[in-house]
Amino acid sequence: MPHVSRRALLQSSSLIGMGILSACTPTPDPADARRDTTAAVEDRYGAGTYNTQEVADELHYIQKNVRAIEEGKGRRILITGSTAGLGQLAAAHLLTRGHRVVAHARNDRRAADVRRDLPDLESVVTGELTDLDQTRALASQINELGAFDVIIHNAGEYGLSGEKMLHANSISPYLLTALIDAHAHLIYLTSDLHLNGDLALDELRSGGTDITYDDSKLQVLTLAMAVARRRPGVRVNAVAPGWVPTLMGFHNGPYAPDNLREGYMTQVWLAEGIERSSQITGEFFFHQEPESNVHASVRDTTAQDELLRAYEDRTGVPLGS
Repeated sequence: MPHVSRRALLQSSSLIGMGILSACTPTPDPADARRDTTAAVEDRYGAGTYNTQEVADELHYIQKNVRAIEEGKGRRILITGSTAGLGQLAAAHLLTRGHRVVAHARNDRRAADVRRDLPDLESVVTGELTDLDQTRALASQINELGAFDVIIHNAGEYGLSGEKMLHANSISPYLLTALIDAHAHLIYLTSDLHLNGDLALDELRSGGTDITYDDSKLQVLTLAMAVARRRPGVRVNAVAPGWVPTLMGFHNGPYAPDNLREGYMTQVWLAEGIERSSQITGEFFFHQEPESNVHASVRDTTAQDELLRAYEDRTGVPLGS
């Protein structure tokens, strides 16, 4: 099958699924990465259970090839949904670069998995983001750990009921943004599928079930732009990683055409903030490039404010400054 980008498939409902290294690392031959993979690595990185073989291979590549940044340049970074897939890849890369990373797991079993896979983690916090009570408790856990330089809202769900998907993909990132103490940089993961979405404000307020994945990703992208406007002292950006070969990406079958490495490296690039082009705020990125093709609601300040009011109505928690 020829290479087809997720963007080219955006309007084809039968194919919709889910979604550079820095100069110090060479571009590998994928065949070499396959040959390097051993049974021990598969066991360590959950290939066939919580990760695809592609993700396990990339984690092995990071361990072998990524080099640390200059001493004293490290940052303290929290990544939600970081026990597998893109979140674990970003965490692994940032750890190897010398940053202090706190992972997030949905439960104690997944926390044990990520501690085994990434033993250099500073800590792991736990909480199921489909449960808003657990999300509130998670915010308290995070605040107890002190300030972070960067928080990456990576966690997301695909294929769940509308209510659970709404909680995990939209309301929980809002609650964490509102409840976690001050930080310097926020990064939100969204999707180009937001273009098919609707803000669905009445459903958001009621916690209703008539919410699609596309709606939830439009909501979180609009949230990111609203937070960037409301908090000018905080760097805030959003990222579409593309349709990449994680378990979520394979939800509708083992075909994901976008580049796995580029799918997580934008988060790493923004979190490190070394290059001038990564130091802006209020931008939406795809593979380290600003993305101009966005839903009309995303840049509409009236729509942003209506969304924030709907979140507050649903949760009883204002965004604050």
